[in-house]
Amino acid sequence: MYSNIPDQRIPLAKKNKEWQKNCIDAYCQLATTNYNDRKRRLKRLYDYYNGLIDMEDYDYVLRPYGKTRTNFPSKIRNYPLIKPTIDILLGEKQKRPFNYTVSVLNSYAVDRKEKAKNDLILKTIQDSLVNTMNEAGIGDNIETNPVPDSKDLQDMFERSYVDNMAILGQKGLKYIIQEQDVQEKMDKGFFHWLVAGEVYSERVVRNNEVEYNLINPLDIDYDLDPDLDYVEDSDWAIITQYMGPASIIRTWGRLLDKDQTNAIMTETSYDTNLLFFEDRREDHLQSRLIKVRKIYWQSMKRVGFLTYVDPTTGMEETMEVPDGFTIPAEMKKLGAKIEWEWHNQPWQAIRIHDDIDIDVRPVEEYPGSPDNPSKIKLPVNGRRYSNINSSNISLVMLGVPFQINYNIYKYRLETSIARSKDIIAQLDINLIPKKWDMDKFMYYVEGTGIAWVDYDKEGVKLSPQHQTVMDLSVKTISLYIELLNQITMEWEMVSGVNKQRRGEVGQYQGKSMGQQAIVQSSYITEDLFKKYGRFEQRDLQALLDISKHAWINGKKGTTILPDGAVDYFTIDPDEWRMADLGAFVTDSTKEVEKLNAARELVQAFLQNGGQFSMALETLESDNFVELKQKIQQAEQAMMELQQAQGQAEVEAGNAAREFEIKKHEDEMMSKELDRKVEQEEGERDRQNQVRLKEMEIENDSSRSKIEREMTIKERQQSETERSNRTKEMLDGRKLDIENRKAAAQSNKDRSK
Repeated sequence: MYSNIPDQRIPLAKKNKEWQKNCIDAYCQLATTNYNDRKRRLKRLYDYYNGLIDMEDYDYVLRPYGKTRTNFPSKIRNYPLIKPTIDILLGEKQKRPFNYTVSVLNSYAVDRKEKAKNDLILKTIQDSLVNTMNEAGIGDNIETNPVPDSKDLQDMFERSYVDNMAILGQKGLKYIIQEQDVQEKMDKGFFHWLVAGEVYSERVVRNNEVEYNLINPLDIDYDLDPDLDYVEDSDWAIITQYMGPASIIRTWGRLLDKDQTNAIMTETSYDTNLLFFEDRREDHLQSRLIKVRKIYWQSMKRVGFLTYVDPTTGMEETMEVPDGFTIPAEMKKLGAKIEWEWHNQPWQAIRIHDDIDIDVRPVEEYPGSPDNPSKIKLPVNGRRYSNINSSNISLVMLGVPFQINYNIYKYRLETSIARSKDIIAQLDINLIPKKWDMDKFMYYVEGTGIAWVDYDKEGVKLSPQHQTVMDLSVKTISLYIELLNQITMEWEMVSGVNKQRRGEVGQYQGKSMGQQAIVQSSYITEDLFKKYGRFEQRDLQALLDISKHAWINGKKGTTILPDGAVDYFTIDPDEWRMADLGAFVTDSTKEVEKLNAARELVQAFLQNGGQFSMALETLESDNFVELKQKIQQAEQAMMELQQAQGQAEVEAGNAAREFEIKKHEDEMMSKELDRKVEQEEGERDRQNQVRLKEMEIENDSSRSKIEREMTIKERQQSETERSNRTKEMLDGRKLDIENRKAAAQSNKDRSK
């Protein structure tokens, strides 16, 4: 028993092969004590789900007096009562969103957030200054950016800020989930959770990759404290599996030497504990399957704290040193000393058959907590549904009595139906007229409903009252049907899956009553989903933790987004190793309610002018958080489009107003020019008249006629040139006005 377990508080140098073998032998002996009984007990639950009948459950019905009857008119059969309920819950689990969020937990996240907030404030101040300079018409005409109000800046930052390390952690976890089919394995684990009331998993690192495996509840044994809920916190755990030689070599071939490989290839098993295969094996025929056990246990390691005086500063310093560290002579002279502490350290081993032990080593994938170095988990996790101060139960286990009674009442109903002979009329055979046979008599009875009787038969004295009716029908048939319905109703009450939840709605039952019945029934089954959700969160957290060891050299990968796009990521090993990431699973019930409410708003969204593509995103999405982000992005894009359209309308209005102003100015200028031209022409006519008068007066002067004519011609030529220049100036002004009108119209068309 436990006294046979070797001492775990010994230095690493003393944990040799002999110590390792003794540990493996001791824990294997612990695991085999009640292993087979537990395995048979759990296997019966899977048989009940599959409808396989154990006749021992019905001995008190089939053998009430210690004997088995043969040639009986009925037979015990299984009529599924448990399986439809389990299948409905499995379907609901697969329809529930698998939502998880990765966040940064250490203090560096706070520093990064404060720095991002300061950067946002600085950028807001710079944008505000640039906008002010642009409005004043000074500066280098840098593009104007919208500046949020100072009151909304804090709220906007809190809503939009996401730590880059958290985003990277989200991508890394999504890569593991897609590469290892984690969601499908967890859905399968929910089946074990409903049937056996237990679920188990294994999280390991193999070939620098994270590996996630689901463990059959029949294959594991462990020792868990009564106050602990999860197997990862237990003292030891052993996984027992039966594998073929090819599978063993494919998984651990690099750890096997030549002799071990040959022994595995030639091994033949006679193990009688192969419950899954005993039905097809007779007289313990040979099997190629070999027993493989994975052993995990909590050992202990020495951790030293070296205290010394730094010769450069003269201050006392302390540093952590590994097991086996020796103080150098120079430090001994300075008074250095080591204080040793013992911390938990998981170990693992793989035993093939009964004599091949491989991969015996400390488990280094799981880091300890900085606050408590001994808080280190095993690579195996699991939990039971309800084992507080009692034996564990499952939903199938609760349904077994109802299934047995249901099958028995069905058996009794079948017996009653076979015994029921309906109502029989008893008539004297001498009533058949002579010269008639039985067939002719029955023909007239069935064809006409009249029984012809010959009361004058010779030697026969008949009495007309010699006719009776025998009622051979069984009155308990309807009672058995009522009992079957009652059993079904009681099972629905216990399981929480009622008729409304299965889609059966009464004829006079309204929508609100049906929905209320579904909500009330979900309160019963919610405990199943909630406890299993906590198990999922633990496993996702463990996958993040061991990825630091698996991706010690960094990681590059791709993930597939819900819309089919490919997302690439690159992980820096130093940042990833230092990050303290936490995985949180969203409450699936509330998530489903919010997602369904969002889908119900699709019709109203389309009626109010919403985009059809956004409506399809709502219908296809199974994650409310991602759906909310997509809606916010669409609303932001729509808001930017509306702002751009409003800005364009404002610019078009301004251009139209400028065009009207310029048009009015051009009209006023044209009128002013026309007025000036009229004034010049009037002045010119007046001057011509004056000159004509002068010319008439000058006729009497001493100048000759030729000189007067030359003077008149020169003046007329000068007036003509002046008139031509005025006309050219007016034509140029009109052309300039027409060009401005064309340019304004072009700007207006372009803004539209």
